[in-house]
Amino acid sequence: MKNESLGLLDESNQCISVMAVTGIRSEYDLMYPLLKEMHNSAYFDVSVVVTGAHLTSLHNYSVKEIEQDGFTICSRIETTIEQDDVTNRVLSCSLLMKGLGEAVAENSPDLLLVLGDREEPLVAAMVGNYMNVPIVHLAGGDSTNPEGGNVDEQSRHATTKLSHLHLTMTSSHSERILKLGEEAWRVHTVGSGGVDRLRLTSHLSRDELRRATELNTESPYAVFIHHPLNGDFAIAKIEISAGVQKAIEAGLQVIIGVPNSDPGSFEIVKFINGLEGVQVYKNLSRDAFINLLRHADLLMGNSSLAFHEADYLGLPAINIGERQRGREHSGNVIFCESNEDAVEKAIQTALYDETFRGQLNPNQSLYGDGLMAARVLKILMELPIKKKVFAKQITF
Repeated sequence: MKNESLGLLDESNQCISVMAVTGIRSEYDLMYPLLKEMHNSAYFDVSVVVTGAHLTSLHNYSVKEIEQDGFTICSRIETTIEQDDVTNRVLSCSLLMKGLGEAVAENSPDLLLVLGDREEPLVAAMVGNYMNVPIVHLAGGDSTNPEGGNVDEQSRHATTKLSHLHLTMTSSHSERILKLGEEAWRVHTVGSGGVDRLRLTSHLSRDELRRATELNTESPYAVFIHHPLNGDFAIAKIEISAGVQKAIEAGLQVIIGVPNSDPGSFEIVKFINGLEGVQVYKNLSRDAFINLLRHADLLMGNSSLAFHEADYLGLPAINIGERQRGREHSGNVIFCESNEDAVEKAIQTALYDETFRGQLNPNQSLYGDGLMAARVLKILMELPIKKKVFAKQITF
């Protein structure tokens, strides 16, 4: 490795080399403020491994945005297999492990940076441990739908145990990680990069937004983002149908985005492309997407956007079905069952209930104040020597 020490006081004139791993736009956008802060610092040399959905037509080749942001892409690892099922997701992981091993060997980073609960951070954490590269994990310690049995829950906590530095979004997430036996000096509450992203994004008028997206945003609208749970397309179809139908009946346009790359996503894309009365987008620029949320009247589906960005924007959000249940949230989120009556009631509450709407607090969030990136840089610059970072001790 380039640096014997990960503390700048012990590194003389060298800088910390960080290799970030990203597999999908939503994850990259949460990383972006930190990557930008590192990119602009003389103390860091940051590069990006791009994989997964970033390299697919379904997600409009979102790797292009990473290129436009000016980051060095040190490796592109093709992992997406056309068959949309759980077996091929496992095979994709094997391709990622091989490619990441080669990328780490070639670039010799001081740190691997990962975020969240998908397969990319889990595989990267395994590679880093076997190749003696400490793992910095963003957004660990969260909990989402443990009762429903989603792999994200297990993957997130497995990644935590394989990581060496934990940069969480909330204090309760930090407490959960401490209960897993992680040493206190490794755990820091820093907030969400999603809130940083909102603070940094310029405002667009509705007319500017329409020109940037070619979407009709003049009339009241709901943004709808829905991901499959455990590859169950049948349930997802019921939830999307109920949500779209009741939103239209409530007088809202529906602007719906393609889901993530989890099993079942191909079927969802086919389904939403066949819906009448909705506008579908594949991938929008960062500025356009944030402003799409800013001007929205409602967020629907089961995306984590409801808990981070929508909270900070004061945007009411309806979470349909089991995905995300158990996640820490503010008063902007309504959880409802997967049927039309429940969705209709939730929409009426979100749009017209004065008590509920009084809980909406723009520019405030459980998930931070928009200064996550600056906090993380300070923490990384004060890390002890690599030997201490890598040598983990369980606390019980």
